[in-house]
Amino acid sequence: MSKFKLKDFLEKELEAYKSSFKQTSYDDAHQQYLCQDESRPDVYNFDEYIKANYNKSRLPASPDAIHIDNKRLYCVEFKNQRSSQIDNHEIQRKFTNGTEILQKMLKNFTPRDCQYHFYVVFKTGNKPRYFDYRHIQRSTVLFNLEKLNQDFNHFYDRILTESIDFFIDEFQDLRCEGSKH
Repeated sequence: MSKFKLKDFLEKELEAYKSSFKQTSYDDAHQQYLCQDESRPDVYNFDEYIKANYNKSRLPASPDAIHIDNKRLYCVEFKNQRSSQIDNHEIQRKFTNGTEILQKMLKNFTPRDCQYHFYVVFKTGNKPRYFDYRHIQRSTVLFNLEKLNQDFNHFYDRILTESIDFFIDEFQDLRCEGSKH
C-alpha cells in the first residue's frame, strides 16, 4: 500500500464497496436512478462502507459515493430533488460526518499534490418562465458548505452544489438522466 498514491492508499479499504454512479445515485423513495453511468471505474459506495464499519444504532450521515483517481478524490452526494427541496441540515451532516470519517481514513496518508472535491448533485429544475436565475445560483455553493469547509481547515479544494446537467458537463462521458449528450 503506497503512502503517496491516493488511489492505492484507499483502494484496499474500500474494495469491498466497489460500485458505480448508477448504483450510488439510486433513490429508494422514488425507485429511480439519478445517473445511469456504470462505466466509470473506481467508484465506491461510501454509505455501504459506513454501514459495515460503524455502529448500526448511530450511523453517521455520509455522502453516497467516493470516486478516486491517482490524485483526486470526489465525495458525491446525489439528491433526486431540486435544490430548493433539499434539507440543508441533512447535507451539512453528510458533509461534516463524511469529512471526519475520510480524514480518519487518510490519517496515515502522505499526500503529494492531491485534490479533494465534495459534490452535491441534484435534479435539474424546470426552466423559469420569465427570468432564468439559475446561472446566478450556479456560481454559489449552497447549503453553507464553504463555511463548514473552513471549519475543516479547507480540507476540500473544490465544493460544487450543482444540477445533474452540470455534473454531466464536468464528466463528459457520463450517462445520466437529462443528459444533453
